[in-house]
Amino acid sequence: MKGIPGLIIAATLAIAGGICNWLYIARQADRYERESFVVVRVDQIRAGERFKREDFDKVEIPRNNLGNLEKIAVRWGDLSTVVGQSAVKDFVRDQLILQDDLKTPPQENLNRKIGPNERVVWLPVDPRSFNPQHVNPGDMVSFRVPTGMSGSPSPTAVGAEPAAVLEEIIGPFRILALGNRKGTPETARIAGQRFGAENVMAVSVEIRGAELEPKAKRIFDIVAMTNFKGVQVLLHPAADNR
Repeated sequence: MKGIPGLIIAATLAIAGGICNWLYIARQADRYERESFVVVRVDQIRAGERFKREDFDKVEIPRNNLGNLEKIAVRWGDLSTVVGQSAVKDFVRDQLILQDDLKTPPQENLNRKIGPNERVVWLPVDPRSFNPQHVNPGDMVSFRVPTGMSGSPSPTAVGAEPAAVLEEIIGPFRILALGNRKGTPETARIAGQRFGAENVMAVSVEIRGAELEPKAKRIFDIVAMTNFKGVQVLLHPAADNR
């Protein structure tokens, strides 16, 4: 009977030791477990070229060193989603393929890009003061529109100041499309899309009850008064993009 407590203590220590060993092994296994990602194996892939299976290799990275990589890089198991796509930029050997590298020109209908209280409207843009190559769907813009003149002094009046154009800036609005372009010029070009006229801009506006939001109503009223003359575009900082 005297030996029973000793046996119990020994058994308890053995179990505790086993648990500690199991935890250690689990930690070591986690340290050396790896995730596989897609990496470029050729010297160069040029923008516009189609990805081929032989362009890529597998790179394994320890799980405890991943950081946020698993959220932004393409996993090796998803290689099939890469093959056949067109490169949107140049790639070099050993470069990881990121999910953002696989952006393609958006093809969805515009009404799928707005919320239930939004509507899509089109506005004419003054092509003389607008370069669409520097503006993309998703950008935020405001519009500069004339609202009248400050006065009409007699041209014969001595020392009379010339009439000044009154203006108003209305916005911001989110761009949904420029002409028929729904993505960046680069991705549209690589995908072989043709560029049409981009002097008509599709933007999203809010609906409040049965009426347009005030800024949308205001710009439509002014555009109608100017016989749908093109508006001037003011591009907002990237930080304003939604």
